[in-house]
Amino acid sequence: MSKEDQSSQEITRGLVRRELAWPDLFKLMREPKSPNRFDETIAALQEMVPWKNQILLPLGENLFIVAKNGRAIIKTMAGAELCAWNENWKMKCRVSIKRSKTDFKKIFPQEHMNIDPELIEIREWICPKSGMLLDVDCVPPTFPVEIDFTPDLETFYTEWLGRKLPVKL
Repeated sequence: MSKEDQSSQEITRGLVRRELAWPDLFKLMREPKSPNRFDETIAALQEMVPWKNQILLPLGENLFIVAKNGRAIIKTMAGAELCAWNENWKMKCRVSIKRSKTDFKKIFPQEHMNIDPELIEIREWICPKSGMLLDVDCVPPTFPVEIDFTPDLETFYTEWLGRKLPVKL
């Protein structure tokens, strides 16, 4: 790896770990995106996780689509294997539901407390292994459990990255 590539990887590592100073981050946001940024980001994330499965795509800060035994699954930062990549991973998590004024006051200052618990509940999706927060939904009571999106892995790898997807879907 050349010194320039190494420098780019170090910058991406700092970005992923939230270690960049604001001027460096601002400069990075204004520059053209590096064509190696995806691979550098995956490498930086791979260094942070305690497991060896290949990360195919990050889904969130603590949630990943990974390769395991030739298949794509969803795995948390802590290593909890939740489900197949195209299933609703929230159904495999612990959930904490906040639905009372008392619950909301623990989150929002009184002067910003304008949520009506008759109309809204807050669902916190929690890793079953570590207790780490994975996602938060603010929805009407009885609203179905939905994930934000299911990526098209095949298209992303073949058409955007120009390479073969390393798993069978």
